Amino acid sequence: MSEHNDSPVNIGELSERLAGDNDLLDQVIELFEGSYPQLLSDMDDAIASRNAENLRRSAHTLKGMVSNLGGEMLAQAAFEIEEMGREEVFDDIELKTDRVKELLDQFRTALREVRFPS
Repeated sequence: MSEHNDSPVNIGELSERLAGDNDLLDQVIELFEGSYPQLLSDMDDAIASRNAENLRRSAHTLKGMVSNLGGEMLAQAAFEIEEMGREEVFDDIELKTDRVKELLDQFRTALREVRFPS
């Protein structure tokens, strides 16, 4: 897997954050896998109820999580939703959340393939 900007995971950044520790990587992935579904649900609920603050908060949390795991493209997409929540703008929000979900699928697949050299 490459470390280029078109990759869903910036492996170099992730390796630096986790000191190349595969056991720690496995733990972090497990925590992420257990946490992100609730954030997506919270975002969907916030959109359905037009609750801008909850939308902003859940997108912000997702952005932080994936940013810490080297998910730059996904973090940027979540940031766009966070800003929409901050500005209380719901125009085309479904398109933005669909994009986040698409990038999230790619990110999760790429993240599971990451192994640091021993």
